[in-house]
Amino acid sequence: MGSLQSVLEEQLATMPRVIATELVRDKLKAAGHTEDEKLIGSIVDQLLGAGTADDDNDDDDDVIDFESEEDIVLELTDADTARLQDYADKFSESLPDLIHTVAEAAASKMLRRYEHDWAVWREATDIQMDQFRFNLQARWGKGFDALRMLIELSRDIGTDFHRRASRSRSLRRAHLNKALSHLHVRAIQIASEIMVLMENGYADGAMARWRTLHEVACVAMVLGDGGEALAERYLAHEIVEAKKGLGQYQQCHPKLGYAPFSKRAAARIERDYADAISRYGKEFGGDYGWVAEHLGNSRPNFSNIEDAAGRAMMRSHYKMASHNVHASTKGIAYRLGSLDRHYAVIAGASNVGFVEPGQNLALSLMHITTLLLPTSWTLDKIAQLMALNKLHDRIPRALAQSERAIAKDEKAIREAAVARRANRSRAKPRSRSPRRD
Repeated sequence: MGSLQSVLEEQLATMPRVIATELVRDKLKAAGHTEDEKLIGSIVDQLLGAGTADDDNDDDDDVIDFESEEDIVLELTDADTARLQDYADKFSESLPDLIHTVAEAAASKMLRRYEHDWAVWREATDIQMDQFRFNLQARWGKGFDALRMLIELSRDIGTDFHRRASRSRSLRRAHLNKALSHLHVRAIQIASEIMVLMENGYADGAMARWRTLHEVACVAMVLGDGGEALAERYLAHEIVEAKKGLGQYQQCHPKLGYAPFSKRAAARIERDYADAISRYGKEFGGDYGWVAEHLGNSRPNFSNIEDAAGRAMMRSHYKMASHNVHASTKGIAYRLGSLDRHYAVIAGASNVGFVEPGQNLALSLMHITTLLLPTSWTLDKIAQLMALNKLHDRIPRALAQSERAIAKDEKAIREAAVARRANRSRAKPRSRSPRRD
């Protein structure tokens, strides 16, 4: 069976004949002639072909003569032409409703078929994915386990930091402790999301999430350097984001059909924003206005923050991760989840590409976690720092080893396939010329 579109086009192509057939049948009946489907068909054939026939001797194109047992002469009048046009107009008017009705019926039928088959599909897909994850763990387990341990160690350090900060009555680092604690919590969550993506075969998605982790780590490092005053500005900058969001929402909500922001809530945001600008200066109203004074830059961007954090060397990785966030051409031309990496079409999970997101995750998480260690050099701090470093150093080697092994196996499989094709080619019998005695 063809597509719905092809069926529709076939039906539309028959409409001139249907309309002409009705017209001829009515005119024959009105003239008192016997209904004969074969005769009607012949008349319609000539009628539809009349516009393309080349007959220089016919002075009256509106009269069609037929030889039959009866003398039949059909004359097309202006009224008939108007009637044909009326048929065509009514059909054109009803066509959108007809298309919608047919499409809706077809969609319901298609959905019922998918729903009927879904139970079997889902079970088969779940089994397939379970086997895939098992194989992935067998291949990458050493590196993945080290990453998981790094996340858990970082989580423990973060918990200790939060406990110490919540017990402290000193206000000397109140804003800084709050900012670092919340950023670290977010970093742990992002790191866990990256692991979920990696352990399910989505290296490019993991790299995209690392982009955010890198941003969080850089901001935390700049705050750690800037201290309490900068942390206060960072936390206060939330009102700038709220003001920006308010303006965007007020522009968009009518087209979305959403209710407008309440006047009281909007007035409160406007008032708090004005107070923040009055306190911190005009530059504070920019996207990264919280760091403007610290960097001596009235219009800072993330690259400036990256420089201040000492992480400018990660810019190329950050750019590569950005391709998986935005709809750039590079995002479809280069995929981590493919061994050849270039112009690979991958619509699902893959078992390669975890070196970059894995080692970047380890590096960024270690940097932000180090900021939470006690400022005094205690034996506990030294032990935790050494443990972080040991896990970090272990991860790139383990991941690279896994990818090399997969690449080696893939090369062997391809070479074996080439050898099999060559052997089959040599094994084909050669045609021989007839023997002559």
